[in-house]
Amino acid sequence: MRLEGKTAIVTGGANGIGAGCVRRLAAEGANVVIADVDDRSGDALAAELSDKAIFVRCNVAERASVKALFDAAVAVFGAVDVLVNNAAFVHKPGVIANFLDYSDEAWRRTLDVNLTGMFYCAQTAARFMAKRGHGGVIINMSSGGASRAHRHMFGYDTSKGGIEAATRAMALDLAPLNIRVNAVVPGSTRVEHGTAVGDSPVAPAAVIPLPRQGMPEDIAAAVAFLASDDAAYITGTRIFVDGGMDAQLRTPSVDYSYDFSQFL
Repeated sequence: MRLEGKTAIVTGGANGIGAGCVRRLAAEGANVVIADVDDRSGDALAAELSDKAIFVRCNVAERASVKALFDAAVAVFGAVDVLVNNAAFVHKPGVIANFLDYSDEAWRRTLDVNLTGMFYCAQTAARFMAKRGHGGVIINMSSGGASRAHRHMFGYDTSKGGIEAATRAMALDLAPLNIRVNAVVPGSTRVEHGTAVGDSPVAPAAVIPLPRQGMPEDIAAAVAFLASDDAAYITGTRIFVDGGMDAQLRTPSVDYSYDFSQFL
């Protein structure tokens, strides 16, 4: 119960890794605000956790929607102590494409959610935390794509690289207020649609040194640690939760050959 009496907001919290974080933070004693655009899953998860959680529909790419989210959190629970910036846009039509085919719409939508949404939520949280004067914690969800590129995921990887740079910059600016900012880097994680990095299940032996794929609970454990006082002297850094994927040189198992003739 390391988070007893704390209030946490988890964006993209209705499903997958976000839902895993919601459940773990609640189990550690926190009141949790589930922020998402998936009303059905958000309401169901809030009902599952009873009086420990509420669901607030929020489009993180809209400043007004983010303000309403934080106002609701404060109205119900009285404060915001932890923000988990988990909402992300990926694996939609047009988003997975070779750089030469990448569309303006995919670029705008990906950065609107992954970077602008992170900025709106983090700045709003930091302002609430600064006003209270008790410090706080902001945790940004990154990806291996921030430092090692995925093929055909230009916008997503760009946004995740920006998230890690933003994490370091925020950590320095907010350190005098005792607001800690860190990033978590998940590896291949099994969620409802297969994995967090693709639509088909990944054979762990092919890409993951540990003999299994990650689960949302694995990511949530790192988030709970960073949110707690056990991590009171940790800020401006990232934690890999990937079964050793980042540590090894890996060869793609997918054929990414591409016909460049149309551009020649």
